[in-house]
Amino acid sequence: MRWLDLEHRKVAIIGFGREGQAAYRQLRRRYPQAQIGIFDEGNMPEPPDDRCDLHLGPLDAPTLCQYDVALRSPGVSPYREALSAARRQGLEVVSPGSLWFAEHPGARTICITGTKGKSTTAALTAHLLRACGKSVVLAGNIGRPLLDCEEQEVDWWVIEQSSYQLADLQANPEIAAILNVSDEHLDWHAGRANYLQDKLRLAELAAGQPLVLNWKDESLRSLESGAVKWFEHPDGWHVRENFLWHGPSRITDAAGSGLSGAHNLANLAAALTLVECAGLRVADLDAALDDFQPLPHRLEKVGVTEGVSFVNDSLSTTPVATLAALQAYRDSRVILLAGGLDRGLDWSDAAVRIAAFEPRAVICLPDNGPLIAKAMQAAGFSPELGTHCVSGLEEAMRKAASLAGPGDVVLLSPGAPSFPHFRDFADRGDQFARLAGVY
Repeated sequence: MRWLDLEHRKVAIIGFGREGQAAYRQLRRRYPQAQIGIFDEGNMPEPPDDRCDLHLGPLDAPTLCQYDVALRSPGVSPYREALSAARRQGLEVVSPGSLWFAEHPGARTICITGTKGKSTTAALTAHLLRACGKSVVLAGNIGRPLLDCEEQEVDWWVIEQSSYQLADLQANPEIAAILNVSDEHLDWHAGRANYLQDKLRLAELAAGQPLVLNWKDESLRSLESGAVKWFEHPDGWHVRENFLWHGPSRITDAAGSGLSGAHNLANLAAALTLVECAGLRVADLDAALDDFQPLPHRLEKVGVTEGVSFVNDSLSTTPVATLAALQAYRDSRVILLAGGLDRGLDWSDAAVRIAAFEPRAVICLPDNGPLIAKAMQAAGFSPELGTHCVSGLEEAMRKAASLAGPGDVVLLSPGAPSFPHFRDFADRGDQFARLAGVY
């Protein structure tokens, strides 16, 4: 579907977050007089203009069916019963990303997904392509909606895709990458089977095109084909002994880039594999990485007070991400802050693996903090300075400050989403950084 196909049709926008607002701007620019329906479960005081009908609260199929086409924002699950019912009654549901791809059939695109690491890998890929002299636009889930992208004469579009965006995406990426797959957002996807299907959908969309996959993720091995390029394989770009290797050659530890941890070296391995798939080669990797700016809220050092370092890894929303953060600081004395929204994940295995890193203390945040503490106890781990359940981030920081000494690292790596206590992971990270300056 293209924008032209929406002329003279009643269009609804479902979800008025970043992508929903971008869809509204494009619709209004093309069709100034169109009556647009906006559905949102938030608290919008008024519609963006007087030619918009505002529908607040839970979705309902009869109201949705007053429209011909709905543009579904990524935050709204296509598995919602009201949306499924409306679709069965004839409502056509389209994702904003599908519209963009339909309008840009000749765009050279690199699409990247994965449970963890996709933002950093996308940023690295764009950075390295620019180091090769190419013009690049970085967009998608990383923060800039595709529908806001109108640049011309672009060599490569690097597009981060979440499972939310992939669920019903219609696209034809020139190169694609799936970095890893582990359980996340299972409530949104209505179960693990749907999550895997949606995450692996990128492989279907890229059929016959270069597909970059992680050799160490056994769940991706079934996608083996002639078009697959593996990273983390001994024959390609991979991480070993805390260095980046290309086949048998040791290349760099990327020490000057700010890329902390083996998981970030793995992200770099994926990015370099993508650059190779684009037919390019980075001549001087260390020089190219010198001016790379790591993304915020990802192992971001936000302050040092009386010898105590504070590290913000608020983007960590799964136990796997917390383990990667602990691996990055394996040689440090860590006081770990973990916990957040309880999505029903089992922390038993994670607790055993956390114990292997021997953090000096584990401070457990609501809502699933007590479950994490219980898992730590079941794992037989008693941190030197104890396991503590707290009522919120401020109490956690007071406790961390009372326990930490010079040389310690206070690491916020929650392993869980930020809701409902924060607007999003960035708000959680910002509050951590502010409190680091207080305590």
